[in-house]
Amino acid sequence: METCPSCHAPIAKGALSCRHCGAPRPTDPARTPDPEVELVPVFSTPDQGRVVLAKSLLEGEQIDYMVRGEGVQDLLAWGRALTGFNPVVGPVEFLVRAEDAARARELLRHLSEYTNPL
Repeated sequence: METCPSCHAPIAKGALSCRHCGAPRPTDPARTPDPEVELVPVFSTPDQGRVVLAKSLLEGEQIDYMVRGEGVQDLLAWGRALTGFNPVVGPVEFLVRAEDAARARELLRHLSEYTNPL
């Protein structure tokens, strides 16, 4: 088990920081971003709730991802008016490494199928 570099308490798998002292988890050189890696889209949604769920699912499986369009949803005049997302910007899109794409799509498949009963 990994330990905190600050207080030496155990750090839970997947935690971003120490729950005892708040120190950030040490960076793993093996997980340093590679600018040459091929990213492929695996999921898109206008629903902020599904964005949070998708992040949680991918992080739980330790699948590195990039999110496109999340920070710009509210930048333009009407923001998320009526549709839940900004139609100028479009929905939030998740991209993963090509070798993780099939696993990520399967993991997020149920989020795409879910419909909110009214």
